[in-house]
Amino acid sequence: MKGLGSIGNPVHNGLFLILCDAHARFGGWDVYGDELADEGSKSLVLDGARAYVEEAHGDGHHAVYRGDDGTLWITPPVEPGVRPIPPDGLERDPRTETVPVGTVDVPSGTLVIALAYPPLNMTTEGDHAGVTHGEGEHLDVVIGPCALSITREHTAEGQVLALRVDS
Repeated sequence: MKGLGSIGNPVHNGLFLILCDAHARFGGWDVYGDELADEGSKSLVLDGARAYVEEAHGDGHHAVYRGDDGTLWITPPVEPGVRPIPPDGLERDPRTETVPVGTVDVPSGTLVIALAYPPLNMTTEGDHAGVTHGEGEHLDVVIGPCALSITREHTAEGQVLALRVDS
């Protein structure tokens, strides 16, 4: 398994993530803020491609790993009632629950994992107009053109988002 990086928010404890194709236009909080504040984690369609927003809060960051079988693991920050699965347990610990949560289409071959507050590949009007992702707020993962199934997986130790290529 290999660590690919982490996503954090230096401004406040909101850690909503957008998971989408690198070419997708996403309006960030200026366009989707009210909807995401009401619903939390949700699937979206951006430029005809499926995307997913993961709700998270707390102090810390999301860590991203690539498993030996190609699975991408996104660990949550620690918050009340939420703990990440330790990295050494991502591939080996038995799952107590696995819940499908969405799909991400990646026609360009590059998945973006980024804070969901600033816009991506577009400009907006509002509180985040002109804001771009800073260091540690955005990660590009080259995976090849595919669709990724997303599941929330729980173990006795914690939880993780798992992204696997649809077969």
